[in-house]
Order: sequence, then structure tokens, then C-alpha cells
Amino acid sequence: MNSAAAITTTQRRYRSILWTILLLSALPASLLTGWQLLVSTDFLYPLWYDVIGIDRTIAEYGPKNRYRDHFEVTTREERTRLFAAIVAGIHDGGQGLETLTYHDALGNPVAPLLRPPEITHLRDVARLVDGMYRLGIGAAMVWLIALVWLWRLRLPPPPLGRYFAGLGLLAVVSMLAVVVIGTKKVFYTAHTLIFPAGHQWFFYYEESLMTMLMKAPDLFAAIAAEWLLLTALCYWLGIRLSRRIVRRTA
Repeated sequence: MNSAAAITTTQRRYRSILWTILLLSALPASLLTGWQLLVSTDFLYPLWYDVIGIDRTIAEYGPKNRYRDHFEVTTREERTRLFAAIVAGIHDGGQGLETLTYHDALGNPVAPLLRPPEITHLRDVARLVDGMYRLGIGAAMVWLIALVWLWRLRLPPPPLGRYFAGLGLLAVVSMLAVVVIGTKKVFYTAHTLIFPAGHQWFFYYEESLMTMLMKAPDLFAAIAAEWLLLTALCYWLGIRLSRRIVRRTA
């Protein structure tokens, strides 16, 4: 093998490694970007409020709550405000959650929204969200470094069909695994692994205004679906932009 061929082979190896790094790092970065877009719209809560019938859930279970009274008399605007305040709290290290108070239709304060176990759980969620931000920002930096390196090498991007086929296969296998194991079991197991032992994370409507306000798990399913769609869009745009930048310098 002559020197030119050796250099070409080496360059191809570098290109393959760098594109693999770029494609893998783009995924957490896209997850974070999609999440941040949803945060900026409070996860489209006013839309899902009507679609999944949160008002009907509150009307039915509000009077049955064991610890708080008269949540069913709150307005749609008040519930939207409370949800937005919870979103803000979990993105600020759990600050302000203990002071959240709900008001009646006349604007009079009624009672604190959250009980101590709910505040503890939301602070656990805040730590999880903080970790996701660190991971996403770190991945974005790795993506940028790989892109700059590819740009400096001035090599045309490789065909990415096999990479996307691999990601698609992984997604299909993951979904099939969830179906086979059972979504409920996966959901419970994931929460057991993620959250500290002894910290309550499951709340019935009759004991939690927070759960009622979110009509869990229905709202979580809606958020997961829109997050998945936004992540896929961000990922596709990010890879397309990367290919365009590299192709122009090749």
C-alpha cells in the first residue's frame, strides 16, 4: 500500500470515528434542546388541560382530597399558573415550591398546594433535571468539537444510512422490550432506580393536588410524545446542518 493510500485510509478512520462521536453526542444535545423548547411553553399545559380533561379530574377528585379543601373551585387560569410555577421550581433547584398557594375564583388564598412528600419528590425531580442539563450541555460541547475537527479535516461526510438504521433498530428494539416487559412495570422500575429509596413518588389523586393538577400519568404520556417528536426534529436538523458545514469545506 502506498503512502497516499495509507493517508486516505487513516483519514477515513478518523472520519468514521468523528462522525460516530458527533451522531452519539447529538442525541443528548437534541433531547435537551427539545426539553428546553417545551419548558418555554410550559409543556403546552393549557392545550393538554383541555385535551385530556384535567378539569373533569379535578371536579371529581378535588372534593375527595384527604388533605386539602376546595381545590375544585379554582379557575383554569389559576391551575395553569400553578403548573407553570412547579415547572419554574424544578428548574430552579426546587426553590419556591413550599410557598405555592392556590386561590379561589375571587383570588383569595385557600391553602398551600404541596405537602412535604410532594415537595421532596419535586426536589428529586429538580436534581434529575439539573443532571440532564449538565449531560446535554456537555454533549453539545462534544458535538461542536467533533464538528470543528471534521471541518478542519475537510473530508466529505460519509453515507449515514447505516447509522440511522442502527438508531432506528435500537429504538424499535427498545419499544418492543417495553411492550414485552410491560409499560407499568418499566415505569415503576425506572422510578425505583431513579429516585432515592424511601422517597414517595407515587401519589393518588385523593392525597395529592399535584397529581390531580397534572392528571398523572396522562399528562406525562402527552409530554413524552411531544418531547420525542421535538427531539427527533432537533436531531435531524442538527445532523443536516453538520453535513452541510462539512460538505462545504470538503
